[in-house]
Amino acid sequence: MLTLRTLTLSLLITVVVASVGAGLLLDKLYAGLYPSEQAGKGLTESQLQVVGSQLSGVLRRFENKESFLQAWQADNTFLTLELISRDDIGMPEELFRVLEERGDITLSSATSSNYYFPAGNNNYYVLRAPLISHNKPSGWLPILFTVVFYALLILIVFVWLFPLVRRLQTLRLSAKKLGEGDLSARITPSVVSYIKDIELEFNRMALRIEELVSDISLLSSAISHEMRAPLAKLQFGLDALREEDDAEKRLIYQDRLDKVIVEMTDLIETLLRYARLDKNIAQLPKNEVDLHSLCTHLAASPIQGNPGEHDSEPAQPIISIGIDDNFYSVNGDAFYLSLLLENLLSNAIKYGQGKILISLQRKEGKIQFSVEDNGPGIAEQFKQDIFKPFIRGEENKIAGVRRLPPKGHGLGMALVKRIADLHNAQIEIATSETLGGAKFSVIFREPLNK
Repeated sequence: MLTLRTLTLSLLITVVVASVGAGLLLDKLYAGLYPSEQAGKGLTESQLQVVGSQLSGVLRRFENKESFLQAWQADNTFLTLELISRDDIGMPEELFRVLEERGDITLSSATSSNYYFPAGNNNYYVLRAPLISHNKPSGWLPILFTVVFYALLILIVFVWLFPLVRRLQTLRLSAKKLGEGDLSARITPSVVSYIKDIELEFNRMALRIEELVSDISLLSSAISHEMRAPLAKLQFGLDALREEDDAEKRLIYQDRLDKVIVEMTDLIETLLRYARLDKNIAQLPKNEVDLHSLCTHLAASPIQGNPGEHDSEPAQPIISIGIDDNFYSVNGDAFYLSLLLENLLSNAIKYGQGKILISLQRKEGKIQFSVEDNGPGIAEQFKQDIFKPFIRGEENKIAGVRRLPPKGHGLGMALVKRIADLHNAQIEIATSETLGGAKFSVIFREPLNK
């Protein structure tokens, strides 16, 4: 997984390595076709003249020239020194005149070079050395090597860029589908991807958009459904109030109308809280929140549940706490995390049968907060439905399992799910092994450590 900075650095390294690698490869190939002038043993004409000039000076100061000559021939295999007479040289007279005037002369053939300088008594020293060839490549070959170099460079960069271009194309097509209204458009993860972070963020964004559009649809339909009954009650009450002359009955009707208005106000406040949740929590700074103290405080606070099937007053639940002394802190907003825990506890009070267990534990580096009850539990096929807005126990057909009559607006568990998502937490529903009822677990993936 690469960041944009790493991606840029990776491209630069690829270009540099490709340039150096292609250059070394072509240099090696060129050296095989045209060996370097310094390969093997040999001298150029200028080098031979320098050696010959120095050797001439040495011989002039050396008395036993024959022993020097024998020692030279024994020690040098490719640079030979001979003493020959003028007649044995076979040089044209014009060149002899140059030799006599300058004191030395260099003559070269295709494979060797000879440096002549006088030895006295019509004799001359000849210093011979293999001549380094100056093979020059054909005029088209440097152009060919240049073309091959840039072709290799382009090929290596293309191999590096191909996965990036392919993933960008996939991202473009998925974004186009999403823009055309296909809210299920997602990017399939790839093993080789330079922009995996962007792809994951796109998938999260697409999922969030899909959830928001779904919530808007549910809200619009639920509002019309939820507001219909209170409005009908309000209209019926107003009609009855107009027709009633008895002052005592009018007061009764007014009290009922007040209750309906309070019910409608509560519904509107709940809707506004749910609608503003994303905006509010995104703007609030996240701080360290101690879940241990939050759970302890919440368990000690009275939370209103629903009455039982035959009870007129809410049953007082027995709340047990199973929390050790470990460090249970996360980065988040205390108010909304408290709201999450409160809704889970309220749900357990509504649908349980008087016993609740609150627990905190660490598992594989994550913090798991759980609320368990001794109610009838939740059927497997309805576990995901209860997180949808305006879904109550009976409405999602959990009535066969959750036998308590629903009360409220059905937004409690939807708020729990939304708050958990905004804190990068995961919610799991299982059957409580301790109490036998439902077990809701909120798993925080990024806990704080001491």
